[in-house]
Amino acid sequence: MRKSIRFTLILSISMLLGSCADSCDGSIETTVLYAKPGPKAVGRSIYVNVVNKPDLGVKQSLMYEGKEFGTFEHVVIINDPTNRFASNRTICFSKFRQEAATTGGDLTEEGLPVITVE
Repeated sequence: MRKSIRFTLILSISMLLGSCADSCDGSIETTVLYAKPGPKAVGRSIYVNVVNKPDLGVKQSLMYEGKEFGTFEHVVIINDPTNRFASNRTICFSKFRQEAATTGGDLTEEGLPVITVE
């Protein structure tokens, strides 16, 4: 009887842990670093580090109010005009289109690639 209770407890814990993880259903996976209001206060600009397609992003030290936020290897800004990814810790996708690179901004994102996920 004791083994049965222990097995049930372990199974329940692993199911809970599994349900907390974000699932990736795309060929490109990113980790969300930071988000801010999008251009002209429409949607959001989401700063991500690309996990498995390194040629998509660029190495960048992100600054905020004069302090370094961090240096990341493959940074891309995802344009999210409809707040589709508002609460994501990771964003996975297969199709995207390249936008014009960013200029200016409060995280010194000059030249960072900008994409829109389709």
